[in-house]
Amino acid sequence: MIRILDVIKRVDTGPFCKEHDFDLKIASKLSELLKGYDIKYDPKQPIPTNNDLVDDAFRAALDLFLDVGVLCIDNSRLIKFEEEEVKEALRDAPKTVTFGEGSDSATMRKRDVMDREPPFCLFTAVGTPVSEDIFPSVMRSYAQEPLADTFSGPSLQSFRGMKIKSGTPLEVLASIWNAIWTREAAMAAGRPDLGCHNVIACAEKTAAIIAANRPEFGVRKTDGFLVAALGEMKIDYERLNKATYLLEAGNVLGGLYGPIMGGYAGGPEGTAIVTIAHHFLGLLIYQAEWHLYFPIHIYQNCNTTREMLWLISLTAQALSRNTHLLHSANEFMAAGPCTEMIIHELAAFSTVATVSGAHLDVAAAARNKYPEHCSGMEARMSAEIGHIVAEVGMKREDANEIVQKLLAKYEDNLLKAPIGKSFRECYDITTVTPSKEYLKLYDKSKKELEDIGFDFSLLSFL
Repeated sequence: MIRILDVIKRVDTGPFCKEHDFDLKIASKLSELLKGYDIKYDPKQPIPTNNDLVDDAFRAALDLFLDVGVLCIDNSRLIKFEEEEVKEALRDAPKTVTFGEGSDSATMRKRDVMDREPPFCLFTAVGTPVSEDIFPSVMRSYAQEPLADTFSGPSLQSFRGMKIKSGTPLEVLASIWNAIWTREAAMAAGRPDLGCHNVIACAEKTAAIIAANRPEFGVRKTDGFLVAALGEMKIDYERLNKATYLLEAGNVLGGLYGPIMGGYAGGPEGTAIVTIAHHFLGLLIYQAEWHLYFPIHIYQNCNTTREMLWLISLTAQALSRNTHLLHSANEFMAAGPCTEMIIHELAAFSTVATVSGAHLDVAAAARNKYPEHCSGMEARMSAEIGHIVAEVGMKREDANEIVQKLLAKYEDNLLKAPIGKSFRECYDITTVTPSKEYLKLYDKSKKELEDIGFDFSLLSFL
């Protein structure tokens, strides 16, 4: 079994490789694999239904990982593994992970393709920049939602009026208060022991994570932190430092992967293979217990385009059919809160991810770049769609028909997607309740979605 000390040794002793040469090697190997396995994107099927294609994508990802390895950009050394080491790690990977405590605890389990078990729903504002004055309210808007199995916060823009900069004392202080406000948000929502899957969203440096990860600041062992990979199949000392610390600290450790479609990974086929391969990176190098992926379109800066939905589905199905890894898809919509378009996007994404065997990390709005354009309402609607899809045991063929109808409503408008409204316009900040306008849009959209094929009466347990 690979241990963190084995990884550290390989980081120091692996063969040298220039970063540019590594990037070219990935592109070249992907071209070879796509031809060898005959993996082709089909725009007519946002959700692949060919199991041979799905399994070939998994095998191609394993071939890629074994051949090119992982590059540490700080010392330009390759980290490589043998096939048996990867297979052993897959066999020994966690089959469940539990966040939170007592009646607020929730357990993530493996899902199969077309599984009737509902997806584990991780409610989050991802990394959306948010001002400190409304940070607690934004956090609470996620924690108070009944379908939130865990929650996580946005990214603090400033602290005490000062802009947070990486590697500074202010980053440490802001991270501590991020943790404090996170636990306070759970308490204000009436769910004091609700788990947080990524406690600190505003910290880049390991020192800030270490400083904030204290019980007196509200952090428990059943809370988690995410450690990201860099670029395509790369790491650095900072990320490895985080993983090493978190493994010793005993928190729930997740791997985070965001390959770019249109970069060295190429189109949807190559990006899907790279996304799958990142799970081997997270499992063996970071020793991650669960995995979160958010492949992004290089030009659209979202993952609700037709080809992005296809590659997310292919990734999820490949992992669910060939492993018991705990994996979640993170949705990035082009449109912003309180718009009809965002509801069509999130419905399409949640349908694709759920029927393909993934859990749901919901939801990034307005391409995740407009300050304070996020709220618990987007996460609510995404999770409801996921639960409905699972409850009816939706088949891939039926899901394809529904997603095609949803795509027809928004894909021509992706380049000019409305940014929507900010949290201050969508919620009463004091009571943390959605605006009448957003609730009216929500009710109207549910009727439209019911006509497309979603039965909201199945959510009567709420």
